[in-house]
Amino acid sequence: MSKLKKLEAIYKKIPDIDCKGLCYESCTIVPAAKIEIKRAKSRMGGKNPFNPIAAIKGLQEKVPHVPSCAALKDKKCSIYTARPAICRLYGVADGLDCPFGCQPKKKISKQEAYAIVRETEAL
Repeated sequence: MSKLKKLEAIYKKIPDIDCKGLCYESCTIVPAAKIEIKRAKSRMGGKNPFNPIAAIKGLQEKVPHVPSCAALKDKKCSIYTARPAICRLYGVADGLDCPFGCQPKKKISKQEAYAIVRETEAL
């Protein structure tokens, strides 16, 4: 099985959520596995929206807040179908509750969320 098919199988473990699309202000610099970065870069013309080191270098002195994700366009994710696991877990995993009341089909535990992130990173 290809790595991309394995990645999609991992993502299927994450329950769906009835998203209202109000959480765009939560879209900041996020961690992503190498395979997720590769997928995102192909959708963004080679630009890596998940490069926290480059994005925050010297930021503390210049800006009082963390910048938005580079994939956020007009308050929507421009790479939604290729978004990383951490974004997919938002609102679904314990500790990543949606502040706007969006509810997942099923809530998963922190341990399940960590396992999904570890599986993704192992690809």
